Amino acid sequence: MCFTFVTLEPVRTALPIRLARRVVLLAAGCCLLLCQRPAVAEEPAGGLLELQRQVARQKTEIEELKAAVAEQRAMLERLLGAARPAGLAAVTVTPSYAPATASAQPAFAAAPPAAPAQSAATAVSAAQLAKETERVARSLGGFQFSGDFRYRLDLQLRSANDVAPALQNARGRYRVRLNIDKGLDSPVDPRLKFHLQLSTGPYQVQTTNDQDFAGLAAKHPFSVAEAYINYSPTPRISLRGGRSEEVFADNMKFLWDDDVRFNGFHQIVTIPVTSGALGINKVEFRSGEYILSNPNITALAANSPYTAAGYIPGQKVRTAKLFHPGAILTGSLGPRWSHYFQGDLSLYHNPNQIQLASTAAGFPAVMSTPIGVQLPAPAGAAGNATLTPGGAMYSARHYQIAHGAYRLERKSVRVGNREMPLWFDFQASRNAGASKLRDAFMASANLGSVKRSGDLRFLYQFALKDANSLISQFTDDDLGTGTGVNLAVHALRVDLGLTRYLQWQNLFFIQTERRPTSPSEQMYMVLQRGANPTFRFLGQLAFTF
Repeated sequence: MCFTFVTLEPVRTALPIRLARRVVLLAAGCCLLLCQRPAVAEEPAGGLLELQRQVARQKTEIEELKAAVAEQRAMLERLLGAARPAGLAAVTVTPSYAPATASAQPAFAAAPPAAPAQSAATAVSAAQLAKETERVARSLGGFQFSGDFRYRLDLQLRSANDVAPALQNARGRYRVRLNIDKGLDSPVDPRLKFHLQLSTGPYQVQTTNDQDFAGLAAKHPFSVAEAYINYSPTPRISLRGGRSEEVFADNMKFLWDDDVRFNGFHQIVTIPVTSGALGINKVEFRSGEYILSNPNITALAANSPYTAAGYIPGQKVRTAKLFHPGAILTGSLGPRWSHYFQGDLSLYHNPNQIQLASTAAGFPAVMSTPIGVQLPAPAGAAGNATLTPGGAMYSARHYQIAHGAYRLERKSVRVGNREMPLWFDFQASRNAGASKLRDAFMASANLGSVKRSGDLRFLYQFALKDANSLISQFTDDDLGTGTGVNLAVHALRVDLGLTRYLQWQNLFFIQTERRPTSPSEQMYMVLQRGANPTFRFLGQLAFTF
C-alpha cells in the first residue's frame, strides 16, 4: 500500500496545478479581449467612414476605366467597319480584361465552312486588326514613331577630255531619318496632325540627306528635315503649314529631288466625280505657296552680294517665292487598269536669289544669315545656264514652268506565283520664261513593287532636261550628276526585298550633256556637251521601321 500511495500522490497534486494554469491563461485572454473591445468600438465613426470613402473612390475609378475601354473598343470597331468592304463578316472585339470562359465569344467570329467568301473576309479583318495593333505598339502617349536607315555605295565615273575633267568618286554614304507623328484631337482619325522628321545630311546641300563616310571620326549633323501641322476639316480638304515636301512631289526624279523640302503652305481639295469622261472619278485641286528667302533689305547697299543677282543699290530686295497651283484627275479604265492626268504651273518670283546662293559671295547672305548658322559652302546642285561663267544670274528671264504628267497603271500582272503592278509614266514641261533650251521630258516604265521578302521591282527611265527648263538646285541630283539640267539620261533600277522591312536597291545611270556653252547668247553651262559620258551606280540597303 505504501508503494501505491507514493506513486499516486504526485499525479493527484499535478492535475490541479495544470488546471489552474489553464484557468489563469483563459482569464487573462478574456480580460485582454474585454480591454480591446472598447477601442474597436470607439473607431467606427472615423475608420469605417474613411474606408467607405476609399471604396467609393475605387468604384468610381473602375467605372471610368470601364467607360474608357468601351470607348476605345467602339472606336476600333468603327475603324474596322469603315475599312471593311461590303459583305464583310462582322468583327467582335473582346476586351483584354474579360475572363476567358467556355462560352466567351472569340475575338473574330468564325465563318461557316460553307461560306468561303465570309471566311476570306474574316481573314482580311484579322490582317487589318494586326496592322492596327502594330500601329498602336509603335505609339507612345499618342505619338507615332517611324523612320528608315539607308546605306549606299555611290560610284561616279567619267573619263577626262578637253571639255570636262575626269570624275572618279567612290564613297560610302548613309541616311537616317526619324519620323514623329501626333494626332492633336483624336488618336484614331485625327483632323489636326503634327509631323516632325529629323534627318542626317549636310546643311548646305538641299537635294540630299545622305552623309558621306568621311570627316575621320567626327560626328555628323542631325537636323530638322520636316516640321508641319496638317489640318483636315473634312476628308476632302487638307491644309498644311510648315516645312514639308512639295505639294506635287511624286518621287519620279523629274520636277523635284525626293529630299527637297520647302517652307510654306499648301492646300488640297478633293472632289469626287460620279460619271466623268475617260472614267474620271476624282479631281484634286492643289496649290502650294513657298517662301524661299528673307532678304529683309529695304535699301540695298552698293557692296551687297545681291547686286551680283541684278538688284540695284538703293532699292528694296523682295523675297524669293514659289507659287505652284494645279490639278490631278484620277480615273478607272475597268477592273484592272487606272490612270491619272496632272497639270500644274510653277511660278518663281525673284529666282536669281536661288542661283546667288550657289555662289561663294552669295550664300552667306541668302542662306547663312536667315538660318543663323555659318554654312561651309554654297548651295549645291547648280547647273542652269547663266549669263556669265559661274555667275549669279540665270540666262532665262523668268522661270514659269508649265508641267503635265500622265500615268497608266495596271493593278497586277501575274509573273510566276507573284502579282506585280505595272505602270507607265510620262512627264513633260516647258519654261515659258525662256526663249530657248526650255523643255524637259521623261518616260518611265515600272514592273513590280517591294513589300515583302522575294519581291522584285524593275524600273527604266529616259529623261531630257534642257539648260533653262527646270531649276537645277531643286531637281533630282541622282538622275543628274554634277548638274541637274542640260542632260540626257538613261536610268535603270532593280530592287529586291530581303525581308518585309529590308530592300536591296540598285540604280544605274548613264548621262550625257546636251548643249555647249554659247558666249554669244550669254549662256554658260556648268557641264556642257562634248564631255565624256558620266556613269553612276548606287547600290544600297534600305531598312524601314
